[in-house]
Amino acid sequence: MLVVVVHNIYSSVKLSEVFDVVLSFPEVDLFVVSKASSSAAQSGVPETEKKAFMRGRRVLFVPDINDVNELLRPDLHLMVVPKRLAKEKLAVNNIRRMLDEGKTIVVSIAGGDSTFTLKELEAGKPVHIGFDDILPPSATLGVILYSLFPR
Repeated sequence: MLVVVVHNIYSSVKLSEVFDVVLSFPEVDLFVVSKASSSAAQSGVPETEKKAFMRGRRVLFVPDINDVNELLRPDLHLMVVPKRLAKEKLAVNNIRRMLDEGKTIVVSIAGGDSTFTLKELEAGKPVHIGFDDILPPSATLGVILYSLFPR
């Protein structure tokens, strides 16, 4: 099972853009929004829920990143950060193999203008996708999912 998490998102527009990317990849089994705030929490969450319902997709909203591990008990939780903060690059072939074996893989991205805090990084394994800077969350997710499932 592939789970995509967007964490610490405050913009309803960014949340909508991220979910639109998720909708383009039926291989994503569950979309999780962790620690939504501001307009993302007020209008983005209900809109995302509505889109998910209309498209038959699963979505979960949780207060914080640790809730993801508590509820889903993933075999691997990858947290995508800028290159300077991770020693390893996202191992696409390893993820594909684990998914084929029926494992639960969580891929978390930051939803704001900053990345995960050091405390939040304790929830998973930091990996990078080759960029030094923080990309918008929809761009980050698009790169990841297209690398996993090229069209």
